[in-house]
Amino acid sequence: MVEELNPFVYDDPLAPDELVDRDEQTRQLLTLAEGGHNTRLSAPRRYGKTSIILRLLAEADRAGLQTVHVDFYRCVTRAEAARRIEEAYLARLGGPLRRTVSALTRSWHTRLNVGAGGVGVQAERVRELDNQRLADLLDLPKRIFAKSGVRTVVAFDEFQDFLRIGEGLDGLLRSKIQLHREQASYVFAGSEPGMLEELFNGKGRPLFDQARPIPIGPLAEADLAEYIGVRFERGGRDPGVALDLLLDLARGHPQRAMLLAHHLWEQTSRGMLADEETYQATLEAVDRETRERFERTWLDLGSTPAQRRVLAALANSRHSLYSNTTLRAFELDKSAAQQAAQALVYGGDVMHVERRLSIVDPLFERWLQLTQR
Repeated sequence: MVEELNPFVYDDPLAPDELVDRDEQTRQLLTLAEGGHNTRLSAPRRYGKTSIILRLLAEADRAGLQTVHVDFYRCVTRAEAARRIEEAYLARLGGPLRRTVSALTRSWHTRLNVGAGGVGVQAERVRELDNQRLADLLDLPKRIFAKSGVRTVVAFDEFQDFLRIGEGLDGLLRSKIQLHREQASYVFAGSEPGMLEELFNGKGRPLFDQARPIPIGPLAEADLAEYIGVRFERGGRDPGVALDLLLDLARGHPQRAMLLAHHLWEQTSRGMLADEETYQATLEAVDRETRERFERTWLDLGSTPAQRRVLAALANSRHSLYSNTTLRAFELDKSAAQQAAQALVYGGDVMHVERRLSIVDPLFERWLQLTQR
């Protein structure tokens, strides 16, 4: 029966109509996009940025705008970036607009094939061709607007991986988007908030002040409780006291809340009221699923012992990180702790919450508490 299927998805972006709350952010993003303004989603990793993008693009489609979603996750070359942009446009557009994109891409495929053949184009020439192809693809909103008179909302997801491909790409992008005010609006999102902050707020960077930050904070407990509770009720289950315990642990973290809810559902049979014992079984299942991943994260930090100590301190100390009590207990000096904390914030592992540093992932924090005693 359909209602018996586990309704809590945590390993993929949520469908637009399944998104928990985020109505205000979606409205703000759409209003700014319609007005020709660029935005960037400012949030820690696994906070549902892609789900928000998909919701925004669905709303923009209904508003009559053209929409494109380009995911640069683990993109490492200019040629790969160009291919992803090309495929994103071809996947979203139809009719005359699709033919416009196809005409451009076919012309470039011909030029690149000739260049790779008997002519013997050198590596530097191939690089020039890749750069020019990328520049032409970044200019597609102008071609689409010329054909349709309709603005395009372009979402660049995992944007930091695009910029890591090589020097000068932020300058190339700036040279294009600054001329697209009438034709396109851009949404930038990435999983390393510190890097994006530097790219868009650094006065010496080409993208300085080119996108308005839209903060994405934790989900409200009331919204999560309603979302989870309704789906349990539809499945003939009652989350009971386990729901409050789940919310306390999740701290509004979107993906981690769905992961916990998924496993709580698995531990709660139809007609059953979840209790503390059910919640403990849920935690054991979650620990089994996440243990190997957290161990790998910890091993990856082996070359930066100060970061390990800062994470352990944030998870286990009842005092502030820079208090003498915490510094002594975790064998840190203040300067090393500050540098390590800054690096962790830059990478998106730690964030500021009410002027205090906090580990972003509540389940990783729990793992640290269990293993660092």
